[in-house]
Amino acid sequence: MGKSKKRSRASRSRLNPLSNNNGNDSNNNRKDANLITKKIEPLLNNLKSAIANDRSMALNSISVLCEDPHLRGLLLREKLIQIILSNLLNDENTDIVVESFGLLRNLTLEEGYDVSVYLWRSDIWISIKSGFEKLTTSLHALNESSSDNGKNGKESKRLLFDFADNLLSLIVALCNGSNDILTQILTTDKLQELFAVIIELLKFGIDKLPIQLFNTILDLIYDLSTESFEFIDAITQDDVLSEFIMSLPVSSNTIHPKSNSLTEVLIQGIYLQFLDNNVTYDQGSTMIVTLHNTIAKLNLNEIQKDLSTTLQDDELSSMDNSKMTTKIKDYAKRRSAAQMKLQSIEIGLDIITATIEIIASVHEASSGKISIPDNLIQCLVDMVPELFIELFDVCTARCLIGWNNLLWLFLGVGFNFFELKSKDNGRTMYKSLWDRTTALNDDEYDNGKDLGVLIGKYSVIWVLLKITSTMQETPLNFLKEFGILNNVNFVNQLIEKFNKWDDVELKQRLAGILSCLGSFQGQDLQLNEIIGKFFLEQCCNDKVPISVVNDLLNFIFEMYCDGNFDYDGPVFVNNEFASILKEKVAPTVKDRFKFVDKNKEPELKERCNETFNTLNSFIQYKETEKS
Repeated sequence: MGKSKKRSRASRSRLNPLSNNNGNDSNNNRKDANLITKKIEPLLNNLKSAIANDRSMALNSISVLCEDPHLRGLLLREKLIQIILSNLLNDENTDIVVESFGLLRNLTLEEGYDVSVYLWRSDIWISIKSGFEKLTTSLHALNESSSDNGKNGKESKRLLFDFADNLLSLIVALCNGSNDILTQILTTDKLQELFAVIIELLKFGIDKLPIQLFNTILDLIYDLSTESFEFIDAITQDDVLSEFIMSLPVSSNTIHPKSNSLTEVLIQGIYLQFLDNNVTYDQGSTMIVTLHNTIAKLNLNEIQKDLSTTLQDDELSSMDNSKMTTKIKDYAKRRSAAQMKLQSIEIGLDIITATIEIIASVHEASSGKISIPDNLIQCLVDMVPELFIELFDVCTARCLIGWNNLLWLFLGVGFNFFELKSKDNGRTMYKSLWDRTTALNDDEYDNGKDLGVLIGKYSVIWVLLKITSTMQETPLNFLKEFGILNNVNFVNQLIEKFNKWDDVELKQRLAGILSCLGSFQGQDLQLNEIIGKFFLEQCCNDKVPISVVNDLLNFIFEMYCDGNFDYDGPVFVNNEFASILKEKVAPTVKDRFKFVDKNKEPELKERCNETFNTLNSFIQYKETEKS
């Protein structure tokens, strides 16, 4: 079952942002050269100016330009990060230091691995640690001061809290960008340095912190707890932080005077992470209902409108210059609020998806002996599908993985999803889901553009076919409705994609779909033969990942486990699949499986050993099945 990731980081699959990836078109190159000469170089030069106002204005302009992917790439190519690290992080102007860390945070979020690693290798932690020390000193001074309510005092406090926000969110971005960075933070003194500053902020007073900074603290705890059990253990061993975590569920509505949707969602996420597999059905139900209600209150159309730069550009183009500054500030405020609400939706979907996965694990661990209560079933049937439908176009990858987990759970508990109808139009949900999922254009998400959508798409197709084969009395009618009955072209397209894509998860999903398609009886036998031969070929292909070969063998066992299947004699027997398995497949996989390191990949080693033992038994069984 798939687990939704917290963020959809476009950066994870981008090309190196520190290199030139603007293409070879000479016209574009001329335009880029002109942009660099007339706009980018003057701004970068001003970052080195001796005049603080010049540095500040250039930094603000660059921060705006970096929102555009192409301009961001040009700025990175012209050594923007190097200039920030060398000139601005220790600037005598506090505003510039704060904004510089904020810009580094944004660049890391957008560009991911390459920027994260570059910053880490440039000893960014030294600057972060120095920032922590300044932050702690300032917090102590604020606590001791009783005259911080004047204009200058309020501005200093705002800067201080912005500084804390940027430092903490930069750490989250670095950890999301690289697992090695996450490991180094978790396994060294850096973690205690991080904990110390969080504790100082909490001791200063939660109600005194801006809600954005408090949400950043919650986001850091939630984010890192989803990545590491070690982080959860470290939190629970700290008296102050563990007490804070335990207080969250019971005080979620009162913990901060300006709590918002993101606060509520993050608290539920932290609660889930620290409960882990100890979640009860009642707790799972409460979490899903709470998250559903929080997300349902948000106006999706309003969020999209406030995030639309096109609408804003149109309005600004027809506005007097005297009113433009005020309007831009209003746009920025609305855009920030909309981004917060969108983040609430995204993380809320992630947590619902993870909760469904845990519920399924609890049910599976009890071997179905502990039945899921009616109130939870009703929540899963009435609330969650409608939410996934409404948010499908906005959060496609997340909704697909959510659907995947929900449908496997329905299959496990024996609920026939194909009987469920939409509340809006009364249309059966399965057909709507099939049509929307298969309509997704692979080319739009290929080449690393959004692998999550592709994995989600083929995960949903797989489980829908599983439901078709195991829970429907007339499965071929549904295949006909889907347009894939006896559809050799559809099978060949899946095989072509399997050969084209390198990602292991995608290959596993495609193999699962092919296995389902090959197992329907009453179809044209050619489909099963194409799929069976393809599986055997791939088992002998040393370029196919071992984990995928392991899955392919188990799919073969499932497809040909019964000699009474209508395709078994004409395909398996007549094509001498047993001999191929014995003479070609078994020796090949034996050699490959023995090179799996049991110390580095113990679970895969165990699965391979089990599969190989089953392979030998399977061959013997098929050789004697009809003798």
